[in-house]
Amino acid sequence: MKKLTMCAAAVTVVLSSQVSAAPGDVQLVGFVSPVCEVSGLFTQLLDFGSVVSSGQSVSTNIGLQCNDVDGATVTMTSAEGGLESDDDEDFALTYDATFAPGGGLSSFTLSAPGGPGLNNVSADHSYGGSTTLASGTTGTLSVVTTEGSPWAGGYSDTLTVNITSN
Repeated sequence: MKKLTMCAAAVTVVLSSQVSAAPGDVQLVGFVSPVCEVSGLFTQLLDFGSVVSSGQSVSTNIGLQCNDVDGATVTMTSAEGGLESDDDEDFALTYDATFAPGGGLSSFTLSAPGGPGLNNVSADHSYGGSTTLASGTTGTLSVVTTEGSPWAGGYSDTLTVNITSN
């Protein structure tokens, strides 16, 4: 009888103990598409008109956005190192190109050196990650000639503005 009571007590304890369920989990994910661009610079012609003297200027509106937490670097590159003469290959006039985004982001300038034989002259500026840069801002790209030429003919350059995330 004693064995039967012990057995009944053990069964009662097993049957009355709380049953624990195994824990479960779920992964939660989300995504923000990366954006890193300078907008407003379509293949377009910005015409200085006569470049007999310095101080001729052109400008265009730009947009700047990069949502990388580390920020971005903007690079301006002059293909010819200045306004290259159509008649005197590799001779170029000097100019200053200023990239000026809004929203408190600092501007920077490429001073194209002109002269003979300089190609692919660049200047760059790094912007730290910020909510202004991530949400986007507008500004201007302004170019001013810093010398003139008495020689007839056309003068041209291709100014490329590139942005890369840091």
